[in-house]
Amino acid sequence: MTDWKLRPRVVLWWGIGLTAGGLLLSVLVPQLFYTIALPSSGPTRLDEGLLTVLDLFTRVLAQGVVPVGAALIGAGVVMAYVARTVGARTSQGDHAALDR
Repeated sequence: MTDWKLRPRVVLWWGIGLTAGGLLLSVLVPQLFYTIALPSSGPTRLDEGLLTVLDLFTRVLAQGVVPVGAALIGAGVVMAYVARTVGARTSQGDHAALDR
């Protein structure tokens, strides 16, 4: 059997990490931006524009990262199930060949 670079456990952990990171990104980063911007001397067009761009960027990134993470979690579970099923069939085939 060939050696795969994608292991179910690695895919699962990447999915968990991306999902958690995306959720933290969507919850904490906008609040952090506004907290940093509030102590400034006053709102200017540059501050408002920069906050708008950063807020838009984090929202788009968070909206894309969380579904990818969830898909990777599902893919990791399916990969583990398929690997276990294929391994069981291979071992049954080996036992049948030895019985002959």
